[in-house]
Amino acid sequence: MGSERSNKMMLVDELYRIPVAPEHHLKMTYAELNACDLDFDFTSVIRNGRDFHQIKRDICLSYQKFHNGHLTNLFFSHLTPIHLELDDAELVSYYSDYIELRYILFGQLEVEIEGEIAHFAENEICFINSMAYHRESIKNSECLLINISIARDVLGEAFLGNVSITPLQQFLRKNIMKYSDLQHYLKFTPEGKEKIELIQNYLFHITAEARSKQPGYLEICRGYIIRLMDELAFGYRYNFSPQESVLYAEKMFESVTEYMKNNLSSIRMESLTQNFHFQPNYFNNLIKKHTGMTYSQYLIYLRIERSKLLLESSSLSIEEIMWMIGYHNKGFFYRKFIESTGMSPFRYRTRKKDLDQDKSKQR
Repeated sequence: MGSERSNKMMLVDELYRIPVAPEHHLKMTYAELNACDLDFDFTSVIRNGRDFHQIKRDICLSYQKFHNGHLTNLFFSHLTPIHLELDDAELVSYYSDYIELRYILFGQLEVEIEGEIAHFAENEICFINSMAYHRESIKNSECLLINISIARDVLGEAFLGNVSITPLQQFLRKNIMKYSDLQHYLKFTPEGKEKIELIQNYLFHITAEARSKQPGYLEICRGYIIRLMDELAFGYRYNFSPQESVLYAEKMFESVTEYMKNNLSSIRMESLTQNFHFQPNYFNNLIKKHTGMTYSQYLIYLRIERSKLLLESSSLSIEEIMWMIGYHNKGFFYRKFIESTGMSPFRYRTRKKDLDQDKSKQR
């Protein structure tokens, strides 16, 4: 709990340490806000009879506090923060040309989205579709939140343009982007203090960069957004259609197998739970469904397959190969190898050499 609170308090403390000049403490209605010429990183126009917001930068940041029927905003236009208290009992609904990322630091937020009432609680993250007509309820909300507005093309390029990803990450990213287009909003609910802490850490860096606007801040923000979205995809509850669930399981199996192959010398079930955020029973069931083996049996299979490859293609000693695949008990390794191949590791290697020599003679 201490580490989670420290990350959250870092976000909150940063907010309350931000100096705001007296002349930038404003109180006005939404209509007065639209009429003034202050730069709040967005403009509001009427399109098809509805308020339409457009951001002036690729990534914009604000804090919002709903308290006792009042809404206070802290905007970070340029390098000058503006503290704005809206003197309205209710907000005007709007849609926009950007995706809104909301993280609830404390309390609960109520939002009307295309006629549906949605509630977001502490530590939850929501993404509101740019074309979803929505408004926050000042009366029914009591919270402090971070609001990050991201241009649609920036989010798409950052999220789908990164090529160094696993099949599972690619699948999850595409699904999140697809659902962000098809649905009015996405809500991610936290599962575990460790994940909350990590996500808060990413948000801390995004907000710090978006506020400072130092050279290269957009690229840094994009990098942290990619990490944030991947963490959400892996560590938060997410619902798929039946067809997507099948594909998800296939991609998960591929990624679990790849991870096990890359970590044969040190793999433990705990490593899978930490990296993929599921309980041991999930991996046992997943592997059983795709191979008919238990996790332990599948691990032995992968290790023996790797040892066969190394015996065939390298001059490493049998002891070195044992060490590389994670075995330290020679008797156990020999027994499992013989069960798999019908011969000892030494005989397997010499037989392979004999077969290669026979092929060379036949040529």
